[in-house]
Amino acid sequence: MAALTTGAIALAAVPAQAQPSTAAPQSATDGREAPPSPVPPQERARQALKAQAMAQVNQGKVAKSDKGTTPAKVKIGNDYVQLAHQRTDKVFVILAQFGDQVDNTTLYDGKPRYGGTPGPQHNRIPQPGANDTHTYWQNDFSRDSYRKMFFDDAPGANSMRNFYRTQSSGRYDIEGTVTDWVTLPWNEARYGSNKGPQGGGGWTQAQEFVRDATKAWYDGEIAKGRTAADVKAELAQYDVQDRYDYDKDGNFDEPDGYLDNVIVVHAGVDETWGGGAQGGDALWAHRSWTFPDPTGQTGPAGNRIGGAPVGDTGLYVYDYVQAGENSGVGLFSHEFGHNLGLPDLYSTNGGDNSVSFWSLMSSGSYLGKGRNTTGAYPGDLDAWSKLQMGWLNYDEAQAATRSSHTLGVSGYNTDQAQAVLVHLPPASTTTTLADPFEGGAQWWSDSGDNMDASLSRTVDLTGKTSSAALDAAAWWDTEQDYDFFTVEASADGGRTWTPLHGTVDGLPIGDTTANTPGLSGSSGGWRQLHLPLDEYLGKQVQVRFHVTSDTNTHGRGVLVDAVKLTADGAVLLADGAEGGPGDWAAVGFSVIHGKNAVKQHPRAYLVENRRYTGYGAFLKTGPYNFGYSGVPGKADVIDNYPYQEGVLVWLWDTSYENNNTVDHLGGGLILPVDAHPKALRFADGSLTNGRSQSYDATFSLKKTDAFTLHKAGVATKVPSEPAVPAFDDHSGVYTDPAIPQLGVKVPDTNTRIEVVRETQGGKLTTVRVGPAS
Repeated sequence: MAALTTGAIALAAVPAQAQPSTAAPQSATDGREAPPSPVPPQERARQALKAQAMAQVNQGKVAKSDKGTTPAKVKIGNDYVQLAHQRTDKVFVILAQFGDQVDNTTLYDGKPRYGGTPGPQHNRIPQPGANDTHTYWQNDFSRDSYRKMFFDDAPGANSMRNFYRTQSSGRYDIEGTVTDWVTLPWNEARYGSNKGPQGGGGWTQAQEFVRDATKAWYDGEIAKGRTAADVKAELAQYDVQDRYDYDKDGNFDEPDGYLDNVIVVHAGVDETWGGGAQGGDALWAHRSWTFPDPTGQTGPAGNRIGGAPVGDTGLYVYDYVQAGENSGVGLFSHEFGHNLGLPDLYSTNGGDNSVSFWSLMSSGSYLGKGRNTTGAYPGDLDAWSKLQMGWLNYDEAQAATRSSHTLGVSGYNTDQAQAVLVHLPPASTTTTLADPFEGGAQWWSDSGDNMDASLSRTVDLTGKTSSAALDAAAWWDTEQDYDFFTVEASADGGRTWTPLHGTVDGLPIGDTTANTPGLSGSSGGWRQLHLPLDEYLGKQVQVRFHVTSDTNTHGRGVLVDAVKLTADGAVLLADGAEGGPGDWAAVGFSVIHGKNAVKQHPRAYLVENRRYTGYGAFLKTGPYNFGYSGVPGKADVIDNYPYQEGVLVWLWDTSYENNNTVDHLGGGLILPVDAHPKALRFADGSLTNGRSQSYDATFSLKKTDAFTLHKAGVATKVPSEPAVPAFDDHSGVYTDPAIPQLGVKVPDTNTRIEVVRETQGGKLTTVRVGPAS
């Protein structure tokens, strides 16, 4: 299945000069990632709130809980956002295989759009041959095997449940059920074909697969003699959370009409691994949403945000995870991490960065412990991801200020901290906008991708009977037809918002591509907005200015000034931002003075102690290299090599929205600094792939291991390198021009972080933070 390249999920073309300097994947069956799926409004808003809350954590402005972790939730503007996930979740797993029907009648460009071959059904993946040491396989992918893969809690069992128990140090757990294999009437190509506009049906086809798999399971239960009420009673235990706080009461532990956690396993090899016999007709592993509905027509009563119905139960599937039959605990755990709110840490628009096998949310989902186990075993979450989840026990330190910290292993909680959060001076950026419409101050929405900024307040229109209107001066610079500026109202406490019709400089505000009134593109200067509020007379109403953007390409944002609200001929509100925020609730918006918006972006170092304990053991056995490309019969033979133990220093820089270093060389949201930044090369002088460049990123008192890599069957001996015990952002250089996407340009804060003692095989490691000079 190929992703659409429409504006909703468009990927920026990689400039030729920014092409990766490292080798491309060396096998068609190498672990690859699905292109990003479109993000619905509720998730985009949640991500924006989470980013703002975590920026406060970065600055040390959010008090830790009594357990030494981030708190359960914080309030941003008028909304709450979850930080700590400390609970037991119920997970519903559907196993779905494909039928014999092949659609050769639906045409695109005069040819069958879907086509393909019948199936596959489960247990049809061929056993790997003697010269395939990479492909994960087992004799019987039965229902019981998935019960064990997802929910086995026996000590030492390789399951997603045990993985998340360990990562959270017992703070988070999962339990649930796995269905029997259900059979869909259509073949896999009907859902995964790459033919058609923009390379196929994209994510709509994947959502149809989830819908049809859910329907097949429900219909099967009814065929057994069960009633809809009986099925609903069973599924009620899987709807106990309000993920998006739809009623805006700050209570995330209540039903919302949607199953909380749904995983759909499709028969056959996932396209992550090349798709097997189905090739490009296979489905990708991903996390997404079924049929988001911004018009509010589909879904459970009172919370109609879209979804696929579960028969006649009144419950729906919205958020889901999907992966192939032989995906393994690693890939399922990665996609489930998205379900918990964790972002991808690899470069999502091509190229490399330095994360690689250091995190489950990058290539750490593809680890193993020997022949044919790649992807069967997950690697640890990085410290930043655990911080996002409220699972990290951490110390705090200040840049260039002396302090000493004894760290336990980062993989799970011990008597010592798992990491140190070193607060740094913020980065500063300046955006030139327009002079304020009046006075010296104005509101600015900020700018960026995946943005959801709002400026809202409550207005009392009770007792008003004749007319009411909101007027404002506005200036905007957004991506035409993909990023939108709307003015909205809510009469139900902010649960739902209605874009307002009105005028701009006396002309009607037209509809956006989302078929709601709004503005997009460039205003070309200050414009006058007039929004009637007559339908809200007699009510308490909230009004808001709302700015959203898609996944790439953005302008400078939106300015709002001279806001006035009148009712029955009287002025209820006149605000030009001169007095500061006042009663406005701002998410993303801020008051700026003059035309230059200077924004401070919090930064920090996260220092963690990575050891071969728990799931960290798979960093010793799991990293791999396809070393026999071009050697007949050995394309799927891999070299395994060890990532190195030691202290990993991450730069967390909120001036970046992602880790796409191909777009911003040397910088990203959260990147590990490489203690040995010099490019690694094969014996013929060519660069090794990006994943192997980061193997020696840790700081330690011990030299690195020697090992052997192959290219086209020719061996290269990678020698042991001297220990590098100290990180120094004043004099250290952690980039190499030969691999520009993999280096990290650290800020000069005169900070030195030094490993001074490693005991118990490094399980207790003391680091000293202080001035570099």
